[in-house]
Parts: sequence; structure tokens; C-alpha cells
Amino acid sequence: MKGDFFLTAKGPGKIFLDYGPVQMLISASSRGKPLAGRQLKAAAGCVKELLETLSACLPLAKQPPAAVSGKRRQFPEVLCRMAAAVNATGDTSLTSMAAVAGTFADCVADFLQELGADTVIVNNGGDIALRLPQQEFIRVGIAPFIGSAAINMTLTIAEQDGWRGIATSGLGGRSLTQGIATSVTVLAGSASLADACATLIANSTYHEDPSIIRRPAREVDPDTDIAELPVTVALKDPAPEVFRRALENGLASAQELYSRGLIGGSVLTAGPYCSCFPPELAARLDLHDSRKITRQTM
Repeated sequence: MKGDFFLTAKGPGKIFLDYGPVQMLISASSRGKPLAGRQLKAAAGCVKELLETLSACLPLAKQPPAAVSGKRRQFPEVLCRMAAAVNATGDTSLTSMAAVAGTFADCVADFLQELGADTVIVNNGGDIALRLPQQEFIRVGIAPFIGSAAINMTLTIAEQDGWRGIATSGLGGRSLTQGIATSVTVLAGSASLADACATLIANSTYHEDPSIIRRPAREVDPDTDIAELPVTVALKDPAPEVFRRALENGLASAQELYSRGLIGGSVLTAGPYCSCFPPELAARLDLHDSRKITRQTM
């Protein structure tokens, strides 16, 4: 893949990579000691290799995962991991690309662990891979809008939770969505699975209404992998009831994925409403504003 390759040090054990479609913040340490710059640069090189590998099989990555799943010896590992995550959701409308950002984060995190890191945080544009030692924890901010610098709640995640991946999808991000949620954050056992499930849940936050304008994805992005699917392009003053019903659909999707053991929980925001599943997740969220969050929409 061609393009400028930028690396910026962000402090001990931290580096920011900007290369093509990837904007990734990498943080890693071993027994409390930040990893050396050369090891972080090696991780950045891993990203470059992943992009070049995926670019060579991009047409296949834009197909449903069934074309790849279960054939690890035939295709690159990164593509197989993407396909496996999407295939696990059971949604036949998604392609392997629905898990690309999370899978890249996972691959880099695993690479750093192989170099000896025991604490790793890889933030790939909001899709995050976590690798924590026993008894360790971190605090993660959750924003009500995709790409927002402001957060309205935080969540403490401990190693024993088993949530090694966090991903957010919704209306307003770089990717297209079929729904109207401005933020759907998912916790899962891997970033690749969190990415795929966040895409699915965000897509499900839709309620038929004239105020929601949708177009075939190919009209928005000619290179999209979901060319014929309708995606949301604009909202024209939807009533609160539209957001409420859309969010109920998203909650139902989150509950189904949770019941199958695919996710550890999800936080959803659409219009004036904010909800989560499972119910007990609400008690773990520290709110930064007056908005309430419950399992049911308000």
C-alpha cells in the first residue's frame, strides 16, 4: 500500500501511527516499564505489513465471510480473523470488512505481547484492543457521538472481566451505517468481535419513518463493500419516539448477541436516549452529565 507513513512519539511507551486509513495510538509496557521505541516502531511496521497483505486480497475481504471462514491455510491470517468475527455474528449482510479496524488492533496487540509486553492498549480510531495483566484495570471513556472528543461516561475495565476488545459504531463516523444511533459501544472478548457486533447493533437502530433519509450505500461511496444496502444519510427532525423505537431495536440486537455469549455488554445512544444491556452494566458506568442510563429506553 502506498502513502505517507507518520510516527509520532506520545510519551514513554506510546506512539501514534498515521498511515493510509489507519490512525492508531499504541501504548505498551512490561512489568510497569514502557516498551522501547524500537519495539513500538516494530509494531508500527506490523501495521504496514497488515495493510499491504489486506490490500492484496481486498476484493475477497469485501465479500461475505463464508468465502473465507474455516480456510486459514488458504488465506492471510488477518483476513481469516476478520471473517471469523463477522461470521460469528450470523448477519449475512455484513462482509469481512465489518471487523477490519478491530482485527488490526488485535493483531498489533498480540504482536506486542509476543515482544514481551504485558499491558497493551491499541486504539485504532476508536476500536480498542486491550491486553492487561492479572488484577490490572483501566478506565475507558464513552462518547455520545462518533468522533466526539468529549465523553459523557467512563467505565472501569479489569483484566478479570475478559473484555479484551472495545468498539464503537454509529451515525457520523467514517463507516456507513443503516441505523440512527450516534454511538454504539460494545465490549467483547476481542476487538475484532466487538467491531463486528458494534456494526450489527448500530445497523439495527432503525425505525421506519419519513424523517430518516436512506440511500443505497453505493451512492454515498462507490468503493463500499455494502453497495446495495440502504444507509442513513440524513435525519430531518425525527420525533423522540423515532429514536426511542430505533434504540429498542438496537437493545434487542444487543440482548441476542449477549445471550449467545458474543458480547459482554453494549451502551447505545440515539437522540435524547441512552441505554445499555445487560442491566447491571448501568451500575458500572460513571456518568459525567445528568443523563440517566438504563436497560430500557426513556
